[in-house]
Amino acid sequence: MDKIISEDEDITRFINQKSYFRSSDKTARHNAFMPNKYGETSVYRIIGITDFVIYEIGKKFVAEKQGKPLIGRADLSVSEILKCRLKVEPDTQPHPRHANICNWPRERSETKMIAIELAAAARLHLLNSP
Repeated sequence: MDKIISEDEDITRFINQKSYFRSSDKTARHNAFMPNKYGETSVYRIIGITDFVIYEIGKKFVAEKQGKPLIGRADLSVSEILKCRLKVEPDTQPHPRHANICNWPRERSETKMIAIELAAAARLHLLNSP
């Protein structure tokens, strides 16, 4: 994988919690994009790979490690992330396609507003049996 992530590239946030999406209208919730205690949101680069491979990565490197089933994913263009003054930085652990959304503001209310924007721009893909 390139060390530079293009703004034209899509990334995905794997969904393994029901609180990360709305069943009613099949949309992502802001919770899916909130940063962890280190100020990062874990995502995966999906350019040039099939849905099957994307889900295999999600199952092995996210669901199994967290002991939760993979429910789906939320895809998002890197350009949408950059519009919010965030960065997407490659982080090849635990997988070469892993990256982090970084540069989140310190203020929780600002962080939540940005996460709401990202969720609104995301395209949710649910597996058949959540």
